[in-house]
Amino acid sequence: MTRSKRMAPVQDLAEEREREARAAMALARRALDDAERQLKQLRGYRADYLERVSAGAADGVRLQNFHAFLGRLTGAIEQQDKSVAVALGELERATDAWRERRIEAASIGRAVEKISTGERRVADRRAQREADEHSIQRVVQNRETR
Repeated sequence: MTRSKRMAPVQDLAEEREREARAAMALARRALDDAERQLKQLRGYRADYLERVSAGAADGVRLQNFHAFLGRLTGAIEQQDKSVAVALGELERATDAWRERRIEAASIGRAVEKISTGERRVADRRAQREADEHSIQRVVQNRETR
């Protein structure tokens, strides 16, 4: 078995690791998108709520309830901000891992290609040498038969 064929499983493994890292990166991207969308919804809800409440008359109890709800809503927004930051960190880590795997797979691919090219050159030289020897033998046989 040639060296390039022995390297094929290594190359396949590196490519599989790169595919897995790409899938993890895509999953992290979706999680970040979801967290950002949720944060946007919470901020929009808070803006709508503030607008509705400021338009209406408020007595003491309603104002107290308003502030309590607004506090909970602000806390939820702060928590979602943290979730976005965590999701962004996860995406950055997944992207870095994918880049490493992509570089690794490309390097192994180049090494296997270099080995294959060397093997082809050796095989081509061997075939040329055999063709030359065969040609020389025919010339010698032709001279002997004359």
